[in-house]
Amino acid sequence: MTASNQAANAADERRAAFSAWREAVDLERLGHFGGAVSRAYYAAYQAAQALLYEKGIEPKTHEGVRRMLGLHYVLPGLLPGERALALNQLALLRESSDYAPAAPATREEARQALRLSGEFLTGAGLSLGGDGE
Repeated sequence: MTASNQAANAADERRAAFSAWREAVDLERLGHFGGAVSRAYYAAYQAAQALLYEKGIEPKTHEGVRRMLGLHYVLPGLLPGERALALNQLALLRESSDYAPAAPATREEARQALRLSGEFLTGAGLSLGGDGE
């Protein structure tokens, strides 16, 4: 990523995060709890990507995003550790929801994912009441 497109890439990820958040809310409301969990995770994941892109960091894996977030945001005190923990918890919820069809996600898990995701997004500077900017 070049310096010239760093901000544009981060803005794209922020828009995608906000869109995924809205989808998660809608899916939970419609009773599609597994989909809500998955989209809630991706909302937080894309917000984390945006933060990293702002620093010119391009992790290649989901685990890489979580590790780089800890290294470049949590350790220097730019993001509370609870926010990084929320992203880890969301990853576990998503993996369970996506890869354990014998135990589908519940309304409670979807609501937990929405709460965690919302906390992460607001901690990453996204407004959940606007257009994602």
